[in-house]
Amino acid sequence: MDEKIMTGIYIRVSTEDQAKDGFSIHAQREKLTKYAEVNDWNIFDYYVDDGISGKNLEERPEVTRLLEDVQKKKINNVLIYKLDRLTRSVKDLIYLIELFEKCDCTFNSQTEKIDTSNAVGRMFVKIIGIFAEFERENLAERVSFGYEQKTREGNYTNTNGVYGYDYIVGEQKLVVNNLEKKLVNKIFDLYIEGKSYFKIAQLFNKENVPTKRGGNWSAATIKSIISNPLYIGKIRYGVHKKNKDRSFTVKSNGIESIVSKKKWTLANSIMKTRKGYQIRRYPSENSYYFPTIRCGKCGGKISARQQKQNDKLYITYRCNNSSKGCCDCGGFSHNNIEKEFVNFLSTLKNMEFDEDIGKLYDLVDIKDLVVDIKLNWKYLTNKERRQFLERFVEVIKVDKSTKKIKICNVKFKSN
Repeated sequence: MDEKIMTGIYIRVSTEDQAKDGFSIHAQREKLTKYAEVNDWNIFDYYVDDGISGKNLEERPEVTRLLEDVQKKKINNVLIYKLDRLTRSVKDLIYLIELFEKCDCTFNSQTEKIDTSNAVGRMFVKIIGIFAEFERENLAERVSFGYEQKTREGNYTNTNGVYGYDYIVGEQKLVVNNLEKKLVNKIFDLYIEGKSYFKIAQLFNKENVPTKRGGNWSAATIKSIISNPLYIGKIRYGVHKKNKDRSFTVKSNGIESIVSKKKWTLANSIMKTRKGYQIRRYPSENSYYFPTIRCGKCGGKISARQQKQNDKLYITYRCNNSSKGCCDCGGFSHNNIEKEFVNFLSTLKNMEFDEDIGKLYDLVDIKDLVVDIKLNWKYLTNKERRQFLERFVEVIKVDKSTKKIKICNVKFKSN
């Protein structure tokens, strides 16, 4: 096979593209294959991202594989059907063009007749990319305005539905779910009686009451239900930060109330009087085990809490499922997990890492790095420890079935 021009064909469809003529995977593959054959290009491989948005590069596995093959010089030509199939971000587009140029890889778009083997072609790609990004942002603004206008008219626009109601697809309306209606009223009653968000969530989890999507209850879920005016027939807009400046509440267009106005008002007035806990932010490198640590009993994620008392910082970890009443693993301090991890390192005879780890400490010999990590862990800064754990440790499983904490497994990231 002639290896003069080895072409990687990239194909992408997002969900909304599936029904569009010319954008299906089959259609793109057929057209691009013929285009490559006409130009006498050898096809190295097809890279297909199915049902994935083109907003960014990071969440597309086939783009990652394509770029790896470009950097390994397996391919020296990339062919796409249309520019927005590859990216809709000017920033990403410029990055890709520079990467292709650096790797002596040309870039072609069949529809726009783009060829980056020359300066004029590269210039046109950047110009087209600017307009593509403008159109994407303009479309997002139009969609946001459309949702806002529909809400002002009293229509509920969240197609995922909300606890207490079922969303009827096609009819675009909410109807009362009688079983969930009773539970919503129970939440309000328990809160008015003095139960906290956390206690209500724990109670529902112990009683195996499913959430709308079959998951576990949390304090945040309970709070969102109590504060939602939909239960008294009103719709709010602008709950999220990006829409706070345009927030409003309007009377719904025919949505049935499932909580009395008196009960809803009383619960929300209590909410304002109860003490709100302000979370004080501390540098993330203090709780450097947080990204990798997991509960050894249920496999759940661990949350970290940092508090300062008498100018001393206290860091504790707790299983998220334990907080929801779904796991009996207790909390444990940062100091205890630190002692156990140091002990674990001292027992290791052989440690194998990706050579990139050497760059973190400017070490050439990996053996020196192993010795450095095992013997000099206590001399590293919190930031260096966090960097090490995030980059090279997959998961640390901690068991606390007794009063003592024990590391039952540490999995290092593979090369």
